[in-house]
Amino acid sequence: MKKSLLRYALLSTPILAIYALSPILIFEIEPRPEFPTIIIGMLLNISVVWAINIFITLRLQQLVNWKRYLLSYFLQLLFQAILFFVSEFITMRPDIAEKYMSYPVLISISFNAVIILLCNSVENAYKKNIAELENRELKFQNSEAQKQLLLRQLHPHFLFNALSVLKSLIKEKPEAAEDYSIKLSDFLRYSVKASAQTLVALREELSFTTGYIELQKVRFENNFSFKLEVPETALRMQVPVFAIQTLVENAFKHNYFTEKNPLHIRISYADHKLTVENNKASLKVTERSGMGLTNLNQRHQLITGQAITIEDREQSFSVTITLLEV
Repeated sequence: MKKSLLRYALLSTPILAIYALSPILIFEIEPRPEFPTIIIGMLLNISVVWAINIFITLRLQQLVNWKRYLLSYFLQLLFQAILFFVSEFITMRPDIAEKYMSYPVLISISFNAVIILLCNSVENAYKKNIAELENRELKFQNSEAQKQLLLRQLHPHFLFNALSVLKSLIKEKPEAAEDYSIKLSDFLRYSVKASAQTLVALREELSFTTGYIELQKVRFENNFSFKLEVPETALRMQVPVFAIQTLVENAFKHNYFTEKNPLHIRISYADHKLTVENNKASLKVTERSGMGLTNLNQRHQLITGQAITIEDREQSFSVTITLLEV
């Protein structure tokens, strides 16, 4: 705010001085030796008015507005009185002091109202920006808290299913059980590591999502298919952590699919955007809560400044998110 006030002061002071002196410069054609003194006096007057109001704006914000305005005019009048008597003492000519100093004094007092309005405008804009930043930070913290809550909800449910699958594999397919346990370990390790991050590389998020899908493949076998269409050049871009995995997980959670009626999941890329799409396979209406998408949309808006795009069609469902350049 201080820099903005100083910038306004530097820009407006010569403009206000020229405006104030224009009647004298226009109508008093004959050059007078007092003109330099008048110009300097006007610039000094306006500069001091700015200095007084900047000090009050920065240091006395706890005062109510009307008290600040009164103090501003009191200090302004005090300075003008001192300046008037000093000019009279220097010139030793009361008539000259009265003639050439009274006008700058009066006009600078008038300009005080304009400067007060400018200071208020800068202060209000600053407070608005601070409030927006605080509100954004609060929303982000709330979104992160929801993310952690969702993770805590995901892990018990996911682990229960994963351990059930692992138990059956140990009995029936010991070699497959070992491979499954390694993938499960990698999945959990990444989820713990990434939970402290906001953005991750698309390559990492896709690898994490692919690991999740491979775990689900063991459980659902041929009841679903997965297709990834993302160019190598896009893998360097960044995405909100857990964004893609959340969308893929929603496809599994909100559809009832079988080998005869399989679920098809497709991840595609176009123009800095990533789309996760799936067909609708006997929707599980009773399980829909919307919490995952709501949380993702909040985080996505805070990070990218844009909302996710949801297309809920009769036969398919898709969500598009924005990727960020590194």
